[in-house]
Amino acid sequence: MMRNLEKEPVKILFLGSSWESVETLKALNEDIRFDVVGVITTVDKAVGREQLMTPSEVKKYALKNSIEVFHTEKDGKKYREALNIFKPELIVCKAFGEIVPEFFIEEPRYKAINVHFSLLPKYRGAVPIQKAILEGEKETGISIMLMSKGLDKGDVLEVYKEHILPKDTNLSLRKRLVEKSAKILGNTLERWINKEIVPKKQENQKATYCWQKEISKESAEIDWENMQPEYIERMVRAFIPWPVAWTIWKGKRVKFLGVDLVKCKSSKGAGELFIENNDLLIATKKKDRCIKVNKLQIEGKQEMSAQEFINGFGKQL
Repeated sequence: MMRNLEKEPVKILFLGSSWESVETLKALNEDIRFDVVGVITTVDKAVGREQLMTPSEVKKYALKNSIEVFHTEKDGKKYREALNIFKPELIVCKAFGEIVPEFFIEEPRYKAINVHFSLLPKYRGAVPIQKAILEGEKETGISIMLMSKGLDKGDVLEVYKEHILPKDTNLSLRKRLVEKSAKILGNTLERWINKEIVPKKQENQKATYCWQKEISKESAEIDWENMQPEYIERMVRAFIPWPVAWTIWKGKRVKFLGVDLVKCKSSKGAGELFIENNDLLIATKKKDRCIKVNKLQIEGKQEMSAQEFINGFGKQL
């Protein structure tokens, strides 16, 4: 028998932590088909120079909207306690950051759903958006999937594709995916609850993985001698807003916040900055391709445009 969710809302326990999790939580909380009975999120963390204890974005939203907050802290007993307290019919997870016990995702009536930003089985793991941009993919998307014991190995309920635009950064693409997932999730959940979706198993032999360690401050250093100029341009976009691609210039770390790949004729060495036609350029390993810098930040200084850099530091080039 079909369940009328508007008359009998589904009890949801939500797992998440970041700003993108909030958009999903907000959509569910404002949808009369669902009753968000609680959230599990990461514990408060010391932030900034003064190390002030700061709650996650999900916790801030939950407290503001009178939703009960629970912390599991990777403790299996606390996950059991959460099931006993909230008695959820369905668990929904978005950008949570903990590996959850198998019993926790199997016991609720409608199991546990995860929202993952890739076209599974491609780019299972923590940094699928960054990896898709880095690898020069033309499209990515949203996989709404059943949570499982293995990393992003669960059966897929729905897949929504999204074009990767030539100027997309990790942030701009992520914002679009967050907005779209918030809009489509409710209808997908209703169809799943009413048995209108047959979960599709992933083709494990086609799986690829992406790890958080691939997106780090260390890996964000540009290797001008060995990286292709096309890869450098994608790297800058993939590493915005964090960790931001960088290089060392005159002993200072320089972060790149906006660049273009342009045609040029240069006899400069790879990684050398120079000015041509009032543009700030960097030579690459290909003599006919340069990186045109639009926005950058020198260690210890504010963000600046290429023109501001030329005005202030042009004589040092």
